[in-house]
Amino acid sequence: MIDTGPECALVWPTLLFEQTCLMLFTLDRAGCITSMNPAAERLCGRSAAECIGQPFETLLDPFSHAKARRMLEYTFAEGSVQDWELDHLQPGRAPILIGYTTSLLTAADGAALGLAAIGRDLSQTLDLTARLAESNQQLEGALLQLEKTHAALKATQAQLVQSEKMRALGQLVAGVAHEMNTPLGFISNNLAHLAHLVPAIQRLFGAYAALKPGADPQQQAAITTAELDADLEYLWDDLRDVVTESQQGIERLSGIVQSLRTFVRLDEAQIKAADLNQGLASTVRIVRSLCKERIEIIEQYGQLPPIMCHHGELNQVFLNLLTNAMQSIAHKGQIWVKSEVRDQQVVVTVRDTGEGMSADTLAHLGEPFFTTRPVGVGTGLGLAVSFGIIERHHGQLQFTSTPGQGTIATVTLPITG
Repeated sequence: MIDTGPECALVWPTLLFEQTCLMLFTLDRAGCITSMNPAAERLCGRSAAECIGQPFETLLDPFSHAKARRMLEYTFAEGSVQDWELDHLQPGRAPILIGYTTSLLTAADGAALGLAAIGRDLSQTLDLTARLAESNQQLEGALLQLEKTHAALKATQAQLVQSEKMRALGQLVAGVAHEMNTPLGFISNNLAHLAHLVPAIQRLFGAYAALKPGADPQQQAAITTAELDADLEYLWDDLRDVVTESQQGIERLSGIVQSLRTFVRLDEAQIKAADLNQGLASTVRIVRSLCKERIEIIEQYGQLPPIMCHHGELNQVFLNLLTNAMQSIAHKGQIWVKSEVRDQQVVVTVRDTGEGMSADTLAHLGEPFFTTRPVGVGTGLGLAVSFGIIERHHGQLQFTSTPGQGTIATVTLPITG
């Protein structure tokens, strides 16, 4: 059983003063030390005999003197202060930070006798705070790295999705182009044969026409009626025009099919030397078929050296840029496609007279799934994939634009041997 008698009531405050790990001081009204406990002796590195009668400031780092005087003034004026931090000197060691709480000591009549100061060593708290701050910095760094990794994974996923779609589309286009070649071939051959037969048929008809005067009146009337029904005066000219125009149409279809096969280039999965002008021209022919009469595409191709590249991937970039340019033009407009060598680099520019973009929109270009198109019209993957392709080719893709004044897309690629 714990003794709680009168003797213990006198002993316990003494034990607390002697055994607590907190620093305990009593100071007189002049701020001089009147007592200090063993914990204060240990932390200050000085005995009570040395310190009693000395100003409290003598235990402190000079930078804490003024703050200590204000602490004493506030205590005598207000009765107490809390959590005042002062740096204490330690022989042969760095100053130690102590957090103080003070209380006014008064006589029975209320007169101020001095004050009591309780100090707590904050070095462990500071060390813990420093470790927490370091851990927080490490966590923030790890979070930033995770965010970068997540963004990279998201971009890679977008590129994989778009690349897979392009691969599937490429296979489909290649299959359609292959299937179209055969009927185009025999239609072209048949039209060529028909063009050869028309003059012969016309000569044969002329030979038969010479027999008309010798026919009986009934036959002559039947021939005349047939000639009028057939509008013979224009028949031969129209027939020649129909054959010629059909041959031109077949040539255009053949050109489009060849452009599709050049654009896809499924057989060029590896890096090889390629002529970018050829890829640009084939891509323009594909896009031009979508523009109808609404948009004029002006081509300006300079002399380019072959560059080492994935030709099919660059064609995909050119298609994305031309499609974006076409979609930015609401009504009638123009698109310029230009290639040149500039500063030992191949430069391809696509300029349009479209609606242009704001600085905020330009800042987000290339982000996966960012699009200015309505829902269901754009996926926001085209430019993200294009930026990735150009980056893999060690080049640059840049945009300059002003709202209402169109956009210029510039592809810069190194010339490699």
